[in-house]
Amino acid sequence: MNSLVRAFNAEAAAGVMCRTMLSVDWTGRLFDCDFNQMLALGLENGQPQHIRDFDPYQLASRQIVTGEHCFACTAGAGSSCQGAILQSTLV
Repeated sequence: MNSLVRAFNAEAAAGVMCRTMLSVDWTGRLFDCDFNQMLALGLENGQPQHIRDFDPYQLASRQIVTGEHCFACTAGAGSSCQGAILQSTLV
């Protein structure tokens, strides 16, 4: 955990998937990301909690539920389901 915190990259934080995507579990419950889904951290109170209540306008201004696990997506070049968020500056 200390390594992830020390490797935090604010530029990577701008591109994490939770800013533009949601995760949906097999029952239709909504989550900010896959990590939050596995930790059973639903969307903040007042937001739609199920896909049947999906409201793109309301969800666009949501506060993302965060925790220490978020450092995993914001370390170094960042991480997403597709791989690194930023290009590496290493040659």
